Amino acid sequence: MQTSTIKNHPLLFFGWLIFIGITGLVLLQNVQLYFWDRDFLNYLQRFITPDRTSFFKGVALFGSPMITVGLAIIASVFLWQRKMLEEALTTLVVVVTGNAGGLIIKQLTERPRPTTMLTHDSGYSFPSGHVVSAVILLLIVFQFILPLISSVRLRMFFSMMLVFWVALICLSRLYLQVHYPTDVIGAVLYGLLWWESAMAVLHHQQFNTQKVIQHNRGQSS
Repeated sequence: MQTSTIKNHPLLFFGWLIFIGITGLVLLQNVQLYFWDRDFLNYLQRFITPDRTSFFKGVALFGSPMITVGLAIIASVFLWQRKMLEEALTTLVVVVTGNAGGLIIKQLTERPRPTTMLTHDSGYSFPSGHVVSAVILLLIVFQFILPLISSVRLRMFFSMMLVFWVALICLSRLYLQVHYPTDVIGAVLYGLLWWESAMAVLHHQQFNTQKVIQHNRGQSS
């Protein structure tokens, strides 16, 4: 991302500072953060039942990065077919780079998963890959797909369903004890920031392109 572009958006800039701060605490294995995370997971254990476990395993399966990234690629193809080439390319680039960035952060922090997992999950814990990919897909649909629906009621319905779906994925990672709360919070924050940073860069480039076009028109007149 272009640093100068991000600094022109104060909320985005401070958002990244907050995410870096959380990542730093995870990397340094902050004791207070660990105790808070552990206590929250211990609290959730009182709600564990076989039926709920089966349900959230299903949510985790259908909300896996493989599925959400696949859906994002389908959305990109859909936009391409509608001649929305810039939106299609943006979707593809943000999905690939956003998920790759999440994996890189996992390797840098090397945070072990909780020892109380209800289902097997490999890899490191921070941030949650399920949540990162789900949040990015949600924002893609909000930005590019939902505006194509003419009915306001349908847009509202699909918006609420999508938010509910992402919330279920977040909850499933905690219920199944495969992530700490800060893994989920960090993933939501990272997904939002990555998307908004990409939009900021895109709008900056569009503005510069318009200025060049206007300048060239002025010279040719």
